[in-house]
Amino acid sequence: MKAKITSLLLLLVLSVFSAQAKAPSFKVVKTGKGPAMILIPGLNSAGEVWDETVKHYQKNYTCFVLTLPGFAGQPAIKADHFLNTVRDEIITYVQENKLKKPVLVGHSLGGYMVLSLSVKAPEVFGKAVVVDGLPYIGAAQNPGATVESIKPMADQMKNSMTKMSPEMQKQQEASYGVTMATDSAHIRKVIDWGRKSDYLTTGQAMYEMYTTDLRKDIAAIKSPVLVLGAWYGYKNYGVTKEITTNMYKGQFANLPSAEVKIADTARHFIMYDEPSWMFTQMDAFLKK
Repeated sequence: MKAKITSLLLLLVLSVFSAQAKAPSFKVVKTGKGPAMILIPGLNSAGEVWDETVKHYQKNYTCFVLTLPGFAGQPAIKADHFLNTVRDEIITYVQENKLKKPVLVGHSLGGYMVLSLSVKAPEVFGKAVVVDGLPYIGAAQNPGATVESIKPMADQMKNSMTKMSPEMQKQQEASYGVTMATDSAHIRKVIDWGRKSDYLTTGQAMYEMYTTDLRKDIAAIKSPVLVLGAWYGYKNYGVTKEITTNMYKGQFANLPSAEVKIADTARHFIMYDEPSWMFTQMDAFLKK
């Protein structure tokens, strides 16, 4: 009898442990009705960055808004391969919740994640929208850059971020935030999210994006892809819309079916600076 009780208790403990193990590290907020749409924020950003986007689409889509671990106050995780770990958790979440070919929408790092998801599991996901994200950030300024040539810089960047004091982190987020959006209220949000983020996670995520090149891998993507880029925040550094357009088309050369559109005056957070333009592009793309 004691042996049976012990066995039952062991099974109960194992089942609870198994359920806990399957809980995703990212936060999910579900809103709306209709086919599934998964929205992934960028580096250090909260899911709140998609609030206006959700308002626009929640009548026609069930929106699953994520906040990734370590960003904007979401508890961090320990992982040697952070981005791939989160990618695989998202795939598991989609399969366990039986989401049928969800639309993927990602901003910046989230855009990179959208491409990584579509490469790893092309049969799982539907249409993809990449908002100011790239398959290889390391080649944004130099198309000839490789993981090998960028790695020393990435190592140095990661190491410096691990040694950054809270005060230095606050200063960095302030200088970073003012370049990312136009409206002061949006800038304050971006800065606040950055200051609530775990900088070890931030450094690891940036390091992995600089040392992972998806430019060849995106050829495996089966679903239609819309790419929305921004250039205006860098105009004082000699960047033009034409230069940005050519850079994006070069990065997506192995996926010629991808539609590339560049905003006129938006900074990095296109959903804040040119929401009407973004929705017009997305609406047309999703209706095809």
